[in-house]
Order: sequence, then structure tokens, then C-alpha cells
Amino acid sequence: MRSSLSMSKTATVVACAALLPLVAAPTASAEDALGGKQEGISIQAIDSYLTAVRPGFQSSKTDIGSAPTIIDFYNCTTSDHGYVNESTSVQLINYNYTAPNEYWETKTFTACFDGGQSHGEWTGRKGDDLFFQIKSVNGSTNGSGSGPTLSATRVHMW
Repeated sequence: MRSSLSMSKTATVVACAALLPLVAAPTASAEDALGGKQEGISIQAIDSYLTAVRPGFQSSKTDIGSAPTIIDFYNCTTSDHGYVNESTSVQLINYNYTAPNEYWETKTFTACFDGGQSHGEWTGRKGDDLFFQIKSVNGSTNGSGSGPTLSATRVHMW
């Protein structure tokens, strides 16, 4: 007959053995997905594109953590292509569940309209659920069917 102490030890060994596959299981991280860290900080990022969006469009939310928040647009076009000074204004927003959202400064992107990359950086900003909003396209803030639309082949937020 086994003692209760012996049975308790056996149960503990069996429980620990059951946890071993979980400890040894492979994990993925933002570092793995992006191939590195920036200044020792793991970064999460979103890669996407824009097709015919109007002012008022909001991106999906992402947790950037404590890294500088950067948004890059590549190869932008507008529905009124040929407008003299093509541009778009982008505002970064920190979504708050229990308080009003924090609306951070607006950046104007112009370089992506020449086939290149426009770059906006919001330094010193930290948030849990960050997203951006298109504030204007070619100076128009009209988000209805009559305003210009914006497209970008790639949007990288990190």
C-alpha cells in the first residue's frame, strides 16, 4: 500500500512531465516576424495598402509599444492625379478605452506621390492601440463621394 506522501510525489512528477511539451514549444515574436529589434525594443508592425480611401479613413489598431511610431507610405496616387501639389495629411491617434482618444499631430505626406516614400515619425509617443486617420487628400477634407481618393501600394506602420 502506498502512502499519501508517495502518491502526492507521483502526482507532482506526472503534472510536471505534462508541462514539458509546453515549455519546449516554439514561440513566435514580433522580433522574429520583423527580423530584429530597434534599439533593444521588440517592435510590432502592420504592413498594408490603401485603395481609394477618402478623408476620415481610419487604419486598424496596432500595439507599437515603446518604440518611436513611424508611418511610411509608398507610391501614392489620387483620383485627381495631376493635381499640382498632391499630398495627404495623416494624423496619429491613441485609442483609449476609458478616456477620450489622444489625437496627436498631423503630418503632411508629399514624397510618395513621385513614386517614392513619405515618412512620418511621432517621437516620444507611446500607446497601446495606435491607428492613423487620413485627414485630407490634396487639401480636401471632404470624405463624401465627391472628394478625391488616396491609394498607396504599401503602408508600413511601426
